[in-house]
Amino acid sequence: MIDNTFSLMNYIGKGGSSKVFLSKDRLGNKVVLKVIRQDKKYKREAAEDMLYREHSLLQKLQYHPNIIDSYGVNVNGVATMEGENEEIMYSILEYAEHGSIANFVRYTGAIEERIVKFFMIQICNAMEFIHQQGYAHLDIKLENILLDSLFNIKIADMGASINVEDTSGCTDKRRGTKYYMAPEVLHKTSGSMYSAFKADIFSLGISLFVLLVGEFPNLERLRDYSSTEDSEKNSTLLPQQEANLETLRKFKKLSPCLQDLIKSMTDIDPENRPSVSEILENSWFSEDFSRECLEEVHSEMEARKEFMLKSSFKHN
Repeated sequence: MIDNTFSLMNYIGKGGSSKVFLSKDRLGNKVVLKVIRQDKKYKREAAEDMLYREHSLLQKLQYHPNIIDSYGVNVNGVATMEGENEEIMYSILEYAEHGSIANFVRYTGAIEERIVKFFMIQICNAMEFIHQQGYAHLDIKLENILLDSLFNIKIADMGASINVEDTSGCTDKRRGTKYYMAPEVLHKTSGSMYSAFKADIFSLGISLFVLLVGEFPNLERLRDYSSTEDSEKNSTLLPQQEANLETLRKFKKLSPCLQDLIKSMTDIDPENRPSVSEILENSWFSEDFSRECLEEVHSEMEARKEFMLKSSFKHN
């Protein structure tokens, strides 16, 4: 029990600085508690700053339907377990019923274009809003892209986010997750600046690739491949593992405009990457979504959810 108010239901997982629990308040409402990890031994001021900074940002972004909401912070919390009290710090967040989209890819495989397009429109709308407010997320990855009860997107974990309004969109802070990290961030030298917005675009491009293919890309091979030519015959790269080649074959099955969009988003040169607004203007998004398409999204994702539940039951 937390502060005689929240009962813990399930352990969801942990990040670099916190553990996350599904909880229920006294009225039976489900919320998520993001509890600062004790093993990290943060100084009190640093832990408070992390919680308040993310809460403050989420409050500014709370009117966007595709961004997770924050309900509050308690830096003087008390967890009671087996009669023992322990001081904790935590934030109270909106519960996204279907969890991270990463789990759907991990356990049920790549998602087809038409379904991904539904998700990407919402993701891009949320990212465009974040950028318009002068913030960069800096940790875009599938684990931080959640799904609510209706399979609508909820962007989460703004702990790495920074305001770059006064620096023309640039920062010298190295943040993010390695496999999603832009090369200029991954290999940055001390004191060097980079465009935080363009770094977000790169991470978004990697996320899009993984949604569609089910695996991370080999970026050198991806850049070497042209959507209008058979570059496997002309590749100047050394032979890679067959798994990498199979990943490229899956990528080739995507529509040409989508292939080109992903390559532009993950371009090694940040200047060549599109803005979120330009991504939304891409011809891949030109198709309107009808009620039938929405029903298709829900039907597909419900089937994947059912598969995950059955698989989980078999392994328990």
